[in-house]
Amino acid sequence: MKLSLLALSAFAVSAVVAAPASHRKSLRTIAVKKHTSTDSSVSRIDRALANKKYQIARYAQHYKAQADSLTGAKGSSGDVPLTNDANELYYGPVTIGSQQFNVDFDTGSSDFWLRGSSCTSSDGSCGSGQNGVDTSSLTDAGQTFSDSYGSGQASGEIYQADYSVGGLTASKGYFGVSTAETGFSDPSDGLFGLAFSQLSNIGQATDGKAPIDALGATSFAFYLSNDSSESGELAFGGADSSKYSGEFSYIPLNAQTYWQFDTSSATASVSGQSFQFTTAAAIADSGTTLLIVDDAVATSIYSAVGADSSGNVDCSLASSGPDVVFNLAGNDYTIPASTWVFDSGNSQCICGIQGGASSAGVVIFGDVFMRQYYTLFDVSNQQLGFAKAK
Repeated sequence: MKLSLLALSAFAVSAVVAAPASHRKSLRTIAVKKHTSTDSSVSRIDRALANKKYQIARYAQHYKAQADSLTGAKGSSGDVPLTNDANELYYGPVTIGSQQFNVDFDTGSSDFWLRGSSCTSSDGSCGSGQNGVDTSSLTDAGQTFSDSYGSGQASGEIYQADYSVGGLTASKGYFGVSTAETGFSDPSDGLFGLAFSQLSNIGQATDGKAPIDALGATSFAFYLSNDSSESGELAFGGADSSKYSGEFSYIPLNAQTYWQFDTSSATASVSGQSFQFTTAAAIADSGTTLLIVDDAVATSIYSAVGADSSGNVDCSLASSGPDVVFNLAGNDYTIPASTWVFDSGNSQCICGIQGGASSAGVVIFGDVFMRQYYTLFDVSNQQLGFAKAK
């Protein structure tokens, strides 16, 4: 994928305001859920750490090639129900005509693709027997796609048809239908990227649009549930006030690629000890399970919260451990121990704030952060908004 960063030399201080009235009009939502692991031999921690490894590799492909520029950077519609898979991956429905599929919603990529009925893989990546896309009524665009992720790869043919998500419809939108996949272990039917068009391979091969452009999305917001028995929510066209409390704090973006913002002055702190970020860029990413920070920051946090050098912690810290506070653009965001202690369910726990940003070239505010803070992705105003999740 071609990556072009639009770095800003300075950032305005983020505003702390209530969600604008325009964010409350024509709100539509869908429930999103987390996948239930089909492999009982692999623990939630193993999956989370594998996700960390893959995401670091994925983003390193783009960010490490631009380390010099990043180091200097300063920096109507509806709800989709999301399913919670043991605090790891979230999926929800998308429809194409009379066909409905469950896809992973990923703010760290910009293509929409579904599994084809003729998909082949050497590692079982082509699903668990669910039906692939029936392409008989779709328009073949005569183009192919190939997308690489930290966790694997998907390739196939590009088709055109109307598709709908959360009450929004892309008229004659382009999307991929896979014929080959590797490295995917979750049972979803595909992936729906919610980042910008500069990262869209399918857009570059067709009309230049990412899915958020094709849908005409002005904004979308994620509520990620902490409880696997509770659905999360993806809202289009604003913010769902039943899912957050207080006011939003906004941070401007410094690129139209990923949902990227400046962290040159960001810190993490525990019990009054403050740790300065050394990586100058961060992204909000619903596809990353953990919260990935600089290696030195992670080491300092481990020491301050009572974790070992690998981030392993006593599970009892979930009820007694200290808060970890992130200061971003002058505003504090508190992650309590009940959120940052990541429990495998078998008396093994790790700190959900891990190192790796030094290798990835970017700090990743994944689900550990987004489960605590309702996150508004404001397409029109090129900013992220954070409010305390209920």
